[in-house]
Amino acid sequence: MKKSLCALLLLILLPFGTVQSAEFKLTGRTTWQLGQLMVNGIPFVLDEQTRFKEGLDEDDLGGTWVELEGEVQTTAQGARRLIREVEPLEEKDEMELEGQVEQGRVWGYGAADESLAPFEGRWLELECRFDGLRLSQCREDD
Repeated sequence: MKKSLCALLLLILLPFGTVQSAEFKLTGRTTWQLGQLMVNGIPFVLDEQTRFKEGLDEDDLGGTWVELEGEVQTTAQGARRLIREVEPLEEKDEMELEGQVEQGRVWGYGAADESLAPFEGRWLELECRFDGLRLSQCREDD
C-alpha cells in the first residue's frame, strides 16, 4: 500500500517539476554499454555516493552478478536510477527485487508463469524463483 501511494504521488507531483524518489533493489549481471552501467538493458548511474561492498570496485562490474540498491529519482525531465550500494553475489535460484511491475516485467525480468500479473503497475518488494533467465513463483515480500 505504501509503495502504491508513493507511485501515485509521483504521478501527481511530476507536472510541478518536483523531484520524487523511490528506493529500488535488484539482482542481475552487469554490463557496460557506451560508458553506462546496465542490467537487463536498463541504465544505472554510479556517483560519489555509491558504496561498493566486499572489495568490489567500478572496474569489476562488467559481467559481474551483483545486488544493486538505490533510488529512482523522477522529474519532469525523466528518471535517473542512482546506485547507492553494490554487492557482489553468487547467482542463485531465488531473487529479491524491489521495483515496479510493468508489462509483466520487473527490472527487465519476465516471468515463466503468471505470478507477476497480480502486481501489474505496482511498486513493491518481491521474492521470486529464478531459473537463470526468467522469474517464477513471485510473491510479495513482507
